[in-house]
Amino acid sequence: MSEIQSAESKLPPRALERLRDILGDDFESVIESFSSDRVVTFRVNTLRGTRDEVLSEIANSALKVEPIDWCPDAFVLKDGTIRELQALDVYQEGKVYIQSTSSMLAAHLLQVSEGMAVLDMCAAPGSKTSLIAAIMNNKGRIIANDRSKKRLYRLREILQQQGATNVEVINKPAELLGKTYTDCFDRVLVDVPCSGEGRFRMEKPVRMSRWSEQSIKTLAKLQQQILSSALRCVKVGGHVVYSTCTFAPEENEMVLDKVLRKQSVHANIIQAPQATLANIVREPLTSFQEWTTSIDLSNALRIVPSALTTGFFIAVIQRTR
Repeated sequence: MSEIQSAESKLPPRALERLRDILGDDFESVIESFSSDRVVTFRVNTLRGTRDEVLSEIANSALKVEPIDWCPDAFVLKDGTIRELQALDVYQEGKVYIQSTSSMLAAHLLQVSEGMAVLDMCAAPGSKTSLIAAIMNNKGRIIANDRSKKRLYRLREILQQQGATNVEVINKPAELLGKTYTDCFDRVLVDVPCSGEGRFRMEKPVRMSRWSEQSIKTLAKLQQQILSSALRCVKVGGHVVYSTCTFAPEENEMVLDKVLRKQSVHANIIQAPQATLANIVREPLTSFQEWTTSIDLSNALRIVPSALTTGFFIAVIQRTR
């Protein structure tokens, strides 16, 4: 059975119909990515060790890695298994952290520096938060929020393992934080709950079978509320990074359009450093079904799956006043 036929048997027909409309010429390669082998990517945790330490131990092992150009201190495992990587001392000592490239990219596009005040609105399980702490060298203030009390345990565990000491963990609905933290942060990361279409896997049909247009509409309303809250939390001149791992325009371009066109919001989508991402970046949609954008979305990044990435969407937004 071909990848397309397999997808047709596991995805609701309406989901396939929508993906054809959204993805255009990328449709078949995206469907094939749902069945392709996943590579292992990781980063050096600079709060625990150095790039040289990690690469030295890897060089003495049977493993082979290659750097990822657009994620500093990040690598893809070319020869070897994830278990072999986890058996290394550098992994056991917390000097290596296994993380997806999309997760790393969202944190890097936040462009934080030492001494900043940063909010991660939907932080669990903590991969992005710990990377932000590492980039800041634990200097400055990070608030990591998640509305799920169950997920806070894993969030705190990862932050402790990674040596992130400049993080305060809170448990609040992200859409309400704008009232408590108005004009408080230099940077805000908004990696919202989404329908996860970019992470569909044929070996995990349950996720695919749960897809529905109604869930997309419900999530889109929450995403609008969270992004609006983020723009109240960030200082004038500060940046908000909005990201999802879905292809649905309702959760991506349409959220940006509905929030940024409001007269009470003064913010623009600014250009993000793309480095060698060019071959997997697509232009954002400006219309879908009966919707047409009323703002400039050209700087948003719609990213299709590749050997290193899953499907995701990122926009860097600057508050202007």
